[in-house]
Amino acid sequence: MTETLPFIDAAMKYLIVPAVVWLWMLHKTQSLQSTDIAVLRAEANARDVARKEEREATAAQLDQILQMLQTINGRIDSIMTRGEK
Repeated sequence: MTETLPFIDAAMKYLIVPAVVWLWMLHKTQSLQSTDIAVLRAEANARDVARKEEREATAAQLDQILQMLQTINGRIDSIMTRGEK
């Protein structure tokens, strides 16, 4: 019995404790990285939504500009046809 105690003590010191510490550090690093990944995904989604809203606003402005140009073009055409008569 007394012969196995030094072996168990050595195994604890040089095998089990370092393995447990390594696993704990691995777990801690993984949880930090998963948090960072979640934050990056949320930021990317927010940027995508902002870009989509910006594109929609720009498209609406371009539609307004086109409508105004068509109105102006129609007025110019009517003036030109009155002038030809």
